[in-house]
Amino acid sequence: MIETKYMKDAKKKAFKNFENIKASIKGLYEILNINLAEEDIYFDAASDNLSGLYHNLLELLVNDYGLKRFTEKLRNSELDLNIVLNENLAEIEQS
Repeated sequence: MIETKYMKDAKKKAFKNFENIKASIKGLYEILNINLAEEDIYFDAASDNLSGLYHNLLELLVNDYGLKRFTEKLRNSELDLNIVLNENLAEIEQS
């Protein structure tokens, strides 16, 4: 199969998005590491959640069927996803 320019651009964008997500997760871990002692229960809980997020993201990316189902659900969703992070509101709108 011949790879089109669109497919190459989509792959490049997907790789860049993954690298950004990975950097964000690592950044959050570093912030936790600076602000909380490693023996702190909140550090342990947050660290476990960040690790779980990263590993689940990797599992989703290598599972073609799961990734296709996930993207289908996002595309077919008529709901807006609002995530409140302290005072900031991150919105992802699905059309």
